[in-house]
Amino acid sequence: MFQSAGSSRIPKYRLHRPSGQAVARFNGIDYYLGKHGSQESRDEYDRLLGEWMIKGRQPPRKLARSSVGQMTVNELILAYLQFADGYYRKNGQPTGEYDSIRYSLKPLRRLYGSAGVNEFGPLALKNVREEMITSALCRNEINKRVGRIVRMFKWGVESEFIDPMTHHALSQVRGLSRGRTPARESEPVKPVSDAHVDATKPHVSRRICAMIELQRTTGMRPGEVCIIQTGALDRSAATWIYRPGTHKTEHHGHERKIYLGPKAQEILRDWLQDDPAAFLFSPQDELEERSQERRAGRKTKVQPSQARRKRKKSPEKLPGECYEVRSYNRAISRGCEKAGIPRWHANQLRHTAATAIRREFGLDAASLILGHRGVQVTQVYAERDEARAIDVVSQVG
Repeated sequence: MFQSAGSSRIPKYRLHRPSGQAVARFNGIDYYLGKHGSQESRDEYDRLLGEWMIKGRQPPRKLARSSVGQMTVNELILAYLQFADGYYRKNGQPTGEYDSIRYSLKPLRRLYGSAGVNEFGPLALKNVREEMITSALCRNEINKRVGRIVRMFKWGVESEFIDPMTHHALSQVRGLSRGRTPARESEPVKPVSDAHVDATKPHVSRRICAMIELQRTTGMRPGEVCIIQTGALDRSAATWIYRPGTHKTEHHGHERKIYLGPKAQEILRDWLQDDPAAFLFSPQDELEERSQERRAGRKTKVQPSQARRKRKKSPEKLPGECYEVRSYNRAISRGCEKAGIPRWHANQLRHTAATAIRREFGLDAASLILGHRGVQVTQVYAERDEARAIDVVSQVG
């Protein structure tokens, strides 16, 4: 039975017995998808179904595969990832943007990898975006990932891989707007309460505890507290100045200074190192300290068989010289679980500090301490003090 143009039935993925191919019928037209049961045929079915829905249940297009001399989407992705691996680096290490690009390109590769680059247009981009919505990503993250895909095609134009009109057409796709899409909205990052921080501290190591307190006092970023070195601290004046070896906005030519008052200095004094290049909070030192504590607390003698046991020459993974933000957050999460409280993450401490500074000294002071270029950014971090608003209203009527 043929489908009418306005049919509401969802076309089924079926076996075409004479050929052994998978087939689906859209608006009375059979689309052959490839070998039945193969991943390639299921990906093609998902692509056609997505485009059919986006076009208001009108016939999807039969996508032309790459012709001789035309680059495929998969080939463009491979070339762009090689470029991104060299471009998105800081101090010789890949930044988080490289991984973000890889995640953004996954649905594109699955649905349109074998298509020619110049066959990929706005409708196809919307289809990829629909898959992101289905995967429960939030609206802001979807817009970021779609932006990365469009940026890849722009790079393809400047590298003379694709037709400039292909990128121009993709750039006309508007981002998802709040309240006008089924994509969920992300929850804003909120400050963590002092009660939750204090409940977590007894369940983390001394180093993690010091890092938490330092962040709560200064409002520095998690990555900045992880890489503190003695040599990066200017202790020549009453107020110390910490200049991180790397920071979020250094590629814009901005200088980052973190001012450390008496509370922060008191936290840091126990961790200063003789070697100016040594990290104050080192997982290697943490491991050695734990080993010493276990040996000191041992109540039985080491058995001869244990003494003769050979240690691994090269363990699978050695602790690093400094904490990574991920490992720092994992330690906090484990502390929250042990304390029986909701999980919070290190960046919330920056919001907590921003709120406290804004409440006490105003928005301009909070912007200066957090290292923002404008107060608009600080407003995202610093929660408005409701108690202060209530107090003002009670006085002015």
